[in-house]
Amino acid sequence: MAVKEHLRRLIPYRKFIRGLLLLLFIGAVIFGITVVAKLDDGVQKIQTAEQSDPLWVASQLQFEVLRLENALGEYALGSKTAIDVVLRFEIAWSRINILQRGDLPQLIESFQVDSDVVSDLEATFIRLEPVIQGLNTDSLTGVDRSETVEAILFELEGFDLSIRKFLVTLSQAKSQAMGEFRSGLLTLSDTVAYLSATILGLLGIFVFSLMLELRASKDAENEMRQLAEEATSAARMKMNFMSIVSHELRTPLTSIIGGLALLKRRVADTMKDEVTLKLIDVASRNGDRLLALVNDILDAQALAEGKVKADLKPVDLNAVVSSAVEGCQAYGDKHNVSYLVETPNEKLKTLTDSARVSQVLANLISNATKFTTQGTS
Repeated sequence: MAVKEHLRRLIPYRKFIRGLLLLLFIGAVIFGITVVAKLDDGVQKIQTAEQSDPLWVASQLQFEVLRLENALGEYALGSKTAIDVVLRFEIAWSRINILQRGDLPQLIESFQVDSDVVSDLEATFIRLEPVIQGLNTDSLTGVDRSETVEAILFELEGFDLSIRKFLVTLSQAKSQAMGEFRSGLLTLSDTVAYLSATILGLLGIFVFSLMLELRASKDAENEMRQLAEEATSAARMKMNFMSIVSHELRTPLTSIIGGLALLKRRVADTMKDEVTLKLIDVASRNGDRLLALVNDILDAQALAEGKVKADLKPVDLNAVVSSAVEGCQAYGDKHNVSYLVETPNEKLKTLTDSARVSQVLANLISNATKFTTQGTS
């Protein structure tokens, strides 16, 4: 009973509860999408760092600058040609271009690392390009080559250390970024776990509320069914009661009507008082009406059971109307109302149930009498 009482209390608030659960669910889903988008952004950033590793490119740049310096020294000694020096120069410049193009500049900037050394090296390479290209000629003597190489190496002096510091700073920044990413990934994974638990909890609450509502609906349906059964049982008991009463009334009414008929036959020849004979006729007809009413009650029960039958016979409607008015005359005298009956001279024969017609007419006449001013007709 306590559970049912709680369910009934919750029913008026079911729309509010559904709306609240829906808002919470939508909020959890939006938050989940935001978390997943943030996680995806971090994964994309790390993938970019792994696929186009700026640390690896910068180390390759340092290596190529050292190879360029080594190639210049061997060129000065005559063990390498100018073409070898130009090739080393072009390879080193390609590494600079990689660090200055694409996603790497933004990635390095996101690591908050100063990349001025790359810009300075690029500017130096721009100045050295004509000199490097000028090495590819046969007019240079050994002294000229040594002086030119010395000048180029002087321009490149210090970049090895600067690039090394850049690599250390970049390595530290990348390690820190990876650590932050792992920490953030753990936090996001915990958030996703809590979010999943929240969504499952909301789903469970929604299912539980739905089950409660279904249970309340089922209980209400059972109550309605029980009330319908009780109403049907009450109607059945009422019909049975009316049937018993009608059958009990029918026997004394039949005796009264039969007694009035016998009395009328015995006194009809000897009694000269027309008023008395007329009253006996009226009493007999009203007895018949009362018996008809009892029969109507029985017919109502038969109607409920689908067993109504009409007693159709050829009758004169003039006689039926006159008889109904005459049967209601005593009721009219009581209310100081008189009836005027106008019927055609010829008989109006029809096939009908005279008792039913008389009952309808009697009801109409009695209602008209009840709502008619006294002294009128």
